[in-house]
Amino acid sequence: MLQGENVGKRYGTRAVLRGLNFSLQRGQVAAVVGPNGAGKSTLLKIVAGLVQPSVGQVTCELAGAPRLWCGLSAPGAPLPRELTARENLEFIARLRGLSLASMDAHLDVWHLRPRRNDLTGELSSGLRTRLQLAAATLHAPGVLLLDEPSANLDEAGRELLQALLLHQRVRGVALVATNDDREAALCDVRIEVG
Repeated sequence: MLQGENVGKRYGTRAVLRGLNFSLQRGQVAAVVGPNGAGKSTLLKIVAGLVQPSVGQVTCELAGAPRLWCGLSAPGAPLPRELTARENLEFIARLRGLSLASMDAHLDVWHLRPRRNDLTGELSSGLRTRLQLAAATLHAPGVLLLDEPSANLDEAGRELLQALLLHQRVRGVALVATNDDREAALCDVRIEVG
């Protein structure tokens, strides 16, 4: 379903990824592990189509275009702070041509409905992380990319993350970039970088 062949990325003279090969089938969740700066986040960006590999390729059987089917949650991709939690999700839903009818139900999944009218910039870091996860999963992506997803989450948030990964196995695959052993334990396979 999702495959990387000889994936490599250079930033100038610095090689971040070298000859990386992986293959995931529907129902698998992979932990992308390695030291800081080894290319975990870069790999997720390559899969999402945000960054082009210097060599190799990533292919996805979902319409042959992974970026159309990806959901990405990453610390470096904050949502606009001047919009409310609901407005952020509505904006993303409109961009993707999704109905707004189930917006409150989706907020409920992430225990955010009571905070739906709060400005994103006024939410705690943990609630902003939940909102990023809600945004990444709004369109039920076949490929879910999570970069350090439990950063700032409390135990209740970690339980929501665990439920998300169980649900993702039904609809596709997930890659979780992490150095957190608890996150890696939620995954089926490991992709070592660095």
